[in-house]
Amino acid sequence: MLLYQLTQWFEERTSLQKALHSGGADSPGDLQMRIQAVEEQLYSQAERWKNAIQEASYLQFPYEAPHLDDDMVL
Repeated sequence: MLLYQLTQWFEERTSLQKALHSGGADSPGDLQMRIQAVEEQLYSQAERWKNAIQEASYLQFPYEAPHLDDDMVL
């Protein structure tokens, strides 16, 4: 679900930027504000994703028994 949302926001940002650069917009200021809002959502979601990954890595137990490995090639 998260990747789907990120993809949607990236697509919206891209289409807004194209509209801004093409000059077909009635109010470029509104487009820039919308682009900024979409980018803020992207950064916010990316930060949440990053924090969730870090929290999950804290839950993993450290590897404590390398002497029990079958593979001696490192």
